[in-house]
Amino acid sequence: MSSITLSAATRQNLLSLQDTASLLSTTQSRLSTGKKVTSALDNPTNFFTSQSLTARSSDLSNLLDGISNGIQTIQAANQGITSIQKLVDSAKSTASQALADKSGTKGTIVGGVPAQAAIVTGTSTLSTTYDLSSLDKDASLDISLDGGATKATIRLDSSTLKNVTNNTANVTQDQLLTAINGQIAASSNLSGKVTASIGTNGRLSFTTTDTGSTSQVSVNGSANANTDIGFGKSATTTAAKIVAGAALATATDFTNGKTASFTIGDGSKSVTVTLNANSPTDNIGGVLGTTAGTPPVTSATKDDIIKAINKQLSDRGSSVTARLGTTAADGAGNADKIVFVTADKGLDAQLSISGITDTTTAGTGASASGTGLGFETVASNAPTSKTTGNGTSTFSSITGAATLLANVDLSSGKSANFSITNTAGVATDIKIDSTTTASGNTLGPNPTQAQVAQAIQDQLTAATAGINVTVVGNALKFTSTANTATDLLISTTNDSIGLGFSSTNATTGAFTAGGGTASAVITNTGADASDGSSKASITGSALGSIYNTSTKAFDFTTQVSGQAPNASFTLKLGNGNDKTISLASGTVIDSNGTTLGGSPSQAKLAQAINYQISQDTGLSGKVKASFVNDKLTVQTTAFGSDQMLTLKAGGNIDIGFGTSGTAAIPSTGTDIGGAKGNSSTRATLAAQFNNLLAQITQQAQDSGYNGINLLSRTSSDVNENSLKVTFNEKGTSNLNIAGVKYDADGLGLKSVVNNFQNDDEINVAMQQLTDATAKLRTQSSTFGSNLTIVQNRQDFSKQMINILDTGSANLVNADMNEEAANSQALSTRNSLAVSALSLANQAQQGILQLLR
Repeated sequence: MSSITLSAATRQNLLSLQDTASLLSTTQSRLSTGKKVTSALDNPTNFFTSQSLTARSSDLSNLLDGISNGIQTIQAANQGITSIQKLVDSAKSTASQALADKSGTKGTIVGGVPAQAAIVTGTSTLSTTYDLSSLDKDASLDISLDGGATKATIRLDSSTLKNVTNNTANVTQDQLLTAINGQIAASSNLSGKVTASIGTNGRLSFTTTDTGSTSQVSVNGSANANTDIGFGKSATTTAAKIVAGAALATATDFTNGKTASFTIGDGSKSVTVTLNANSPTDNIGGVLGTTAGTPPVTSATKDDIIKAINKQLSDRGSSVTARLGTTAADGAGNADKIVFVTADKGLDAQLSISGITDTTTAGTGASASGTGLGFETVASNAPTSKTTGNGTSTFSSITGAATLLANVDLSSGKSANFSITNTAGVATDIKIDSTTTASGNTLGPNPTQAQVAQAIQDQLTAATAGINVTVVGNALKFTSTANTATDLLISTTNDSIGLGFSSTNATTGAFTAGGGTASAVITNTGADASDGSSKASITGSALGSIYNTSTKAFDFTTQVSGQAPNASFTLKLGNGNDKTISLASGTVIDSNGTTLGGSPSQAKLAQAINYQISQDTGLSGKVKASFVNDKLTVQTTAFGSDQMLTLKAGGNIDIGFGTSGTAAIPSTGTDIGGAKGNSSTRATLAAQFNNLLAQITQQAQDSGYNGINLLSRTSSDVNENSLKVTFNEKGTSNLNIAGVKYDADGLGLKSVVNNFQNDDEINVAMQQLTDATAKLRTQSSTFGSNLTIVQNRQDFSKQMINILDTGSANLVNADMNEEAANSQALSTRNSLAVSALSLANQAQQGILQLLR
């Protein structure tokens, strides 16, 4: 079929119609979708930028729910504080009513008290945080429940505190308390018998579980402590150290692969240190060995060896450091020896060295010795056989142990240095290692016996020593060429090969344990239940020079004016007979005949007094002696004004009551302090008060929102009820809101136990309520500030989402007015093109008519 030929006008009109149809289709698509960019093909830059903006807008929208929940959580907590404050105000009003009531008696009501536990409290307020990030920062405590006879140490340093916090540089009070109670629970001597707490005054306290006058607790800073948390610290603490057996030489030989290796342990981490010529000494490219001389020798200085050791110890997390010994710090004979020192100080500091291998030598060349780093020494052994020349037919010779292998191992820097003295008394130094030559050839790492013997012979011949060497049954034999009645002698300074003339002895160095002195003990005892009356009690003054606070012992050995020391006194109960209590070194303290001795402790002295009291029918079970805070107390076991006790010193040394000639010290108990009966009104108000405290706790527990309660938690861990609100899609912008424990206990509000029957109990309760109010107001302000921040970020996020959505739309949305106008114009254009095409066709028809 022949092709159809179109005129130029027709073809042009058809092309115009096609273009118009395409543009019309695009415009109709934009009108239907509302977008001018629907894919990356339309406009890659706008399309992907719009998608990025939309994605961020979506991420922020997703965060809005979390921000909204955070606002509600804070508002719930703030409402809880408001309600708790109302309960606190009500409790304060109740306590005020009780204080105003005087219906039980006139004046102050002194009611009975239950048996009391023993409580000791630190002498200072705890810091907000403590830096206990390393072993040399220690706040350890010693706790005893029997007057010091047995004690348990609560270790508080980085090794134990890492179990309760990842940031031991900022240990909080709560974390410190958790660590203490955790170790108490793990101690067989303390578990279930004592607990630690932090009072409203911010001081650390220890309270026994048992009550009554037999309960006792003593606490002091341990001998390891250098941080005081209220119970003192050691005046001086020293580290543990290990001193090497030999001093470092000016140069230590690391030639031909010689190495040294050992393992250092600090009780919690063991680190293996390996030294060779390429071991780094710093972080800027320094290495241990430097090569010099002819033949070349690779050696290291003393200081570089210390640097290389410390770099490996530090890089691998050991707390141990190395230094060069000095006479001043380490004693005579220890200068220039390697000294390892612990960061931990005190009696529990741990340090060990093991796994020592050392092929290095002290010094270089033929005169090198086998001491290396100082943890190995070489001793010359007597030869296995020795022959003395007789001047005629017998020549002097010596033979070593049969230890020489068929192929001698000279790899990894193994070497030998020895000196052989001929029959003329002339010594020749011999050195064997992988670089030594035999008949002009280097021995290398694995020579034969014959090659080693030849290398020795070459050095003997060069020195004209007059000695020949042979191998006999795997042993080296040296024979003199001169026939005289004089012995050959061999002295070895280094032998890591095994030539058979020496032995190598390893040493772990000299260990010195850490030291320290525990701080003064703080002691307290419980109290028996009473009706408000008191016992007859006599307490001595502070102990004088007879008591050594460092050794915690009395001195009953030093004579006084030529007489043996004696601290005797007499006791009289009521109108009974005087009982002489003898206190001298020979005083019997128990039924086994044990004596007091020359340096008794406080517990032993109290035992001596109580044993003698128990042997007296008039005093047994009625009087008791004990030491409380370094003061001797003697008191009756019964209460009341009929309890009368008189004590008179009669010795020549003073244990708190004076010496012979000092006036007698009387004491009388008291009856119930003016109480004629309990106040039922106060009892009722006390019950109301305790109920209000229970309601405060319940209110705090009910102040949560969506599983988070900023006012209540079950432990001391602040992370348990903290709130984290995230503000941006990357999580880099957020707010951490720390929760609090504001139940009754957390606010420092204690239930009353004596029914408000004495004014002191009421006043204590009112002070607790005042302190609680201050806490609530402060926390309310904190929550208010946090709420403002979160609400501000919520508004910001909403506005930012709007900005992102608008920006995204601007990049891809179509202008509907513009597209509608385009559609109308294209429709008109299409109509015109159709008309033009029709006219073109008519022109062609006219030409055809002319040709007919």
